[in-house]
Amino acid sequence: MRIAEELLLLAIHPVGGRPVIGAGRLDLALAGAILADLALAGRIVVDGGRVRAAAPGPVPVPAPPRDPELDGALAMIDAVPGVPAAFAVVRLSGADLRVRLRNGLIGLGILAEEEQRILGVLRSSSHPELNPAPRRVILARLDATLAGRAPIEAPAEAPAVAFAARTAALLVVAHACGLARALYPEHPDLDRRVGDIAATTVAWTAHAVAKAIADTRPGTTASPCAAGGAPAT
Repeated sequence: MRIAEELLLLAIHPVGGRPVIGAGRLDLALAGAILADLALAGRIVVDGGRVRAAAPGPVPVPAPPRDPELDGALAMIDAVPGVPAAFAVVRLSGADLRVRLRNGLIGLGILAEEEQRILGVLRSSSHPELNPAPRRVILARLDATLAGRAPIEAPAEAPAVAFAARTAALLVVAHACGLARALYPEHPDLDRRVGDIAATTVAWTAHAVAKAIADTRPGTTASPCAAGGAPAT
């Protein structure tokens, strides 16, 4: 799964089937997670808070599989090189991204789709867990990272990018949108731990998410704590 799909899975209540944080914050965080995937794969870089496509390097043999979601995000960034990171988050975000990622989880058999109809009219839908194993594995990775334990080994089919960095990126983006606090409401030192962990990954993506969220709320500013630490390249 992409980091964004892991984030969405954690954000949906396993029984209620609906997000545990607001849709606006979730959508921006999902876009930040897409940026994190691109950054960890070496496909984008950030310089002075501005994002651009990385210079092409030698193509690995065999070449990595194409990913329409990541490829589309990269095309947007490549079309406007040097776009501010927070603006890239806003440009990539939206309900369409959330629906595509959610449908991917449904297609994998991880989420169900339940509809509520009244007099034949669709009123709402929910997406409770169908397979609880993936969520348990992701939470175990976050638990280990927060506790400072040795990183969990990546599965054989995982991308070549370091699995520990992926977990750290997931955590700092989740913290930037408030999801980490919802997952760990009793953690006594969550802000400091996430700040320390941010130094091990692409924390600028979380900073961009926090700024984008703050920009949607007049009179607020993105704090380094909410962003999982100061931005890093």
